[in-house]
Amino acid sequence: MPYLHAALTETLRLYPAVPIDGRCSEADDILPDGTRVKKGDLVNYLAYSMGRMSYIWGDDAQDFRPERWLNDDGAFQPQSPFKFVAFHGGPRICLGRDFAYRQMKIIAVALLRYFRFQLGGHDNVTYKTMFTLHIHGGLYLCATPRPAP
Repeated sequence: MPYLHAALTETLRLYPAVPIDGRCSEADDILPDGTRVKKGDLVNYLAYSMGRMSYIWGDDAQDFRPERWLNDDGAFQPQSPFKFVAFHGGPRICLGRDFAYRQMKIIAVALLRYFRFQLGGHDNVTYKTMFTLHIHGGLYLCATPRPAP
């Protein structure tokens, strides 16, 4: 299951459910790049863009590579929640993170056990950025039953 966890995490790195988010500063602060933030300032960040920044993820940031989440022994190696921001970080980290991963794993295993999937008809998938990330025009898939074991 470590590889499945890594694949799901890599998917969320590249396609976070909430691509744009922000917070209100509770106190004066200085960000790591030296930017000053005053109490009450709104600070927005683009999780969608952060997941593709070579500055954060390396030269292969645009590539879907679940192995980046596995150590040499094949165990899942989490990153800082301030680097991988799909579930936020600090005191406001998503309380449902573990439940969300559990749900994703159950659904993925159930579907992949019985079906093979291919894109159906639309090779160019585009996204519509809203509060949550939407696939523009939907995602057409062809599901082929797997042979019985």
